Amino acid sequence: MNSRDMRRPYRKHVQRIDEMERILRFMFEEMGRSGVEIMKNRVNEFLEGESYKLESVEAELQGLYSNFVKFKDNSATLSLQRNQAAEEAQVVSTAMTMLTGGGPSVAPAVDEESFEVSAKRPLVGADELAGRLGHLSGVVLKADEKRLARALWRTGRGNTFVKFEPINEKLEDPKTGLPVEKSVFVIYFQGVGGSMQQKVLKVCQAFGANIYEWPVSASAATARHGYLKKQLEEKTSALDAYKNFMLVEMDELLRPSPQNPVGNSMIEEWRLFCIKEKATYSIMDLCSGEIALRVNVWYPASDEASIHALLNKVNSGSQQGAFLTPDKGFGNSMPPTYIRTNEYTEAFQDVIDTYGIPKYQEANPALLTVVTFPFIFGMMYGDVGHGTLLLLAGIWMCRNSESLRYTVPALFTGRYMVFSMGIFAIFAGFMYNDFFFEAEPFEYRNFDGGFECLNV
Repeated sequence: MNSRDMRRPYRKHVQRIDEMERILRFMFEEMGRSGVEIMKNRVNEFLEGESYKLESVEAELQGLYSNFVKFKDNSATLSLQRNQAAEEAQVVSTAMTMLTGGGPSVAPAVDEESFEVSAKRPLVGADELAGRLGHLSGVVLKADEKRLARALWRTGRGNTFVKFEPINEKLEDPKTGLPVEKSVFVIYFQGVGGSMQQKVLKVCQAFGANIYEWPVSASAATARHGYLKKQLEEKTSALDAYKNFMLVEMDELLRPSPQNPVGNSMIEEWRLFCIKEKATYSIMDLCSGEIALRVNVWYPASDEASIHALLNKVNSGSQQGAFLTPDKGFGNSMPPTYIRTNEYTEAFQDVIDTYGIPKYQEANPALLTVVTFPFIFGMMYGDVGHGTLLLLAGIWMCRNSESLRYTVPALFTGRYMVFSMGIFAIFAGFMYNDFFFEAEPFEYRNFDGGFECLNV
């Protein structure tokens, strides 16, 4: 092997596959936002029917990546335009409520010089008030309401008044695609224009608020609201049509490939192909030689005949060949430990490996652990009720093992361990006479007399 020279002649291929995997992660993320279902976990079918070429898959992914980037940008633009129309419509709706909410009060039929009339008369006229107060309106995240109010109070030194009105409809964030809650705000402050308005505007921009024009009258608000409603319907229909178009484009990637009609979705097949090719080139990087690659490997002596048979099968009808040259001498190196496991003993062997791996030709304690580990667990657990639940969980994992093989590998590996621990927990529970921390309605008199019921 070239561990001393650190030569990596296939590094370029690995980098190309890394870029392909990055594109696949991006496409999986975008397709996940659309809520489509991708067929996965058919690894055996992929290995049997895999016939892809690196160059063709790379070209396909590059073309799809450029299209998906355009799709994402267009979708974000349409979503932003739709959100702007919806937010401005909410601002105008709030303005209509505030401008038309309080109608003119009817003065009582009393003398004009009476106290009731003079008390209800405004201190400043409407025209004079409009010239003294400025206003600014927009939409901000609902979670930032209190922080924005405090910042405005400190910036204006108490000379600002802000009113918030929550938006009932959740809007979609164009960047993340997640629904967010927002609120309409309107800020009143002294002076029209000038430094105070600039300060308030900078505070709103610091909180990422979207600023919209506040209607000057109820009639203007009504007219603007009708226009925004029509625009909102058009933007919503355009966004829905574009999402349907994206689903149609994704449909080809969701179907199995023509080369493997019983396999995974095409995009999942490409992902597995990239994993396989990357592992192959990573191993080839460890080989030494220019034309003929050579690599030193350890293999079980009992598998030598099967390795020769596999190489002969691969070499038949091919211009390239691979050969195995056994070397019986170990030299100065110590052979690694290889322990054969099956689906039942694999989890127990993992427990032993956490404490330490036996050296070459040392005794392996995992054989005893297959019995002692669940037995000691049962002595600790010792409850018929909880042991039954654990046993049922183990039975469920054993019955659904194939569906858990690639989705939840930890449950697939430990299914027989959970099953064994449930059996021993039930056994110890009978010994302890414990059922969900309660005494069972029978006790053991002797080994010959069986059980005798108790009044509990």
